[in-house]
Amino acid sequence: MQQLDNFVKLAKEFLDTHAEHRPDGFPDAMFAQFRPIADPEAWQQRCVAWQRLLYDHGFAGLTWPREVGGRALPSAYALAWSDLESEYDLPRGLFGVTLEMVGPTLLSVGTPEQKRHCEAILRGEEVWCQLFSEPGAGSDLAGVSTRATRTANGWRVTGQKVWTSEARHAQFGYLLARSDPEQPRHRGLTAFVVDMNSPGIDVRPLRQMTGGASFSEVFFDDVDLPPEAILGEVGGGWAVAMTTLGFERFSSFGRSLGRLVRQASVLGWSNGIARETFLDAVIEQRALAAFEAATHQRILAGVPPGPETALAKLATGTVVTKLADAVAETLGTRLSRREAGLDDWRLVLLSAPAFHIAGGTDEIVKTMIAERVLGLPKG
Repeated sequence: MQQLDNFVKLAKEFLDTHAEHRPDGFPDAMFAQFRPIADPEAWQQRCVAWQRLLYDHGFAGLTWPREVGGRALPSAYALAWSDLESEYDLPRGLFGVTLEMVGPTLLSVGTPEQKRHCEAILRGEEVWCQLFSEPGAGSDLAGVSTRATRTANGWRVTGQKVWTSEARHAQFGYLLARSDPEQPRHRGLTAFVVDMNSPGIDVRPLRQMTGGASFSEVFFDDVDLPPEAILGEVGGGWAVAMTTLGFERFSSFGRSLGRLVRQASVLGWSNGIARETFLDAVIEQRALAAFEAATHQRILAGVPPGPETALAKLATGTVVTKLADAVAETLGTRLSRREAGLDDWRLVLLSAPAFHIAGGTDEIVKTMIAERVLGLPKG
């Protein structure tokens, strides 16, 4: 415990030196991917510089193995860092998918050569994107139709992906494609590592209604991949994808939403209906924070997160939507004006639907909980 306390002390000293402390500021970590960015290239440079600074001072890859540049510390250190850094104004968004989903997947199922990417990731030298969703296969991931066909020299990929975070900044991608259309849906998939500068890849940014453009559609037109691009096993793409989604579906937004609730508490709430909706959001937020705290304690005790942690994702969407509804009822038409101080609330209102879709729609997550947690029959 003393070692952890010393780590927190050093981490706070580092953050106080290099960032602005805003314990009750807007929780930008939750909404960074939806915010408009005036100068994407300058923002990218700030994110890369911050990631390199973390690496140089020993705060990157806290739980990752030492052989890839991590510190091999227990989960308690990563959780303590996450709680602490959420209170600071930092460059965010660029490395979210890379660090939280792709990196852990490479460490779990990658070859020794593929795992070497992890040190470059920690140094801020590589940004990755996750190439899963398609126009006809979003939450129904087993329905992907992007084809990977064997060739004499490896594989050739043709198809389209959509809603790909930070694809325009990525040097590499983690692709899920259909390698055997004759097999049942889940068995005919293979995961690949893709160089995003390969001939035949076309990345087109998508403008969201929030004004942000962190998502892209990605087109593959006869893109050749070498045999060593396979991540996991041929036909084992579904298992690799489930490994990745296990990292994604446990959110830890309870504390961040607490900051948002505290900001909303000063809006007055003279409207009775809006006030009741706001109070519902407060209760849901506190329940979510308690659930996440209990989950963190189990992780620290050596119990890995189970499928029940997906409840946090559902609760996060519920809190954001109730809060957005309450704020919209209270502020009304003021939200449509360019009024100082309301940009953050417009962002919350416009991005709220995404929290019910990203990482699997609520319906998909509820089905998973029904089958894997409650043990209800399929169908």
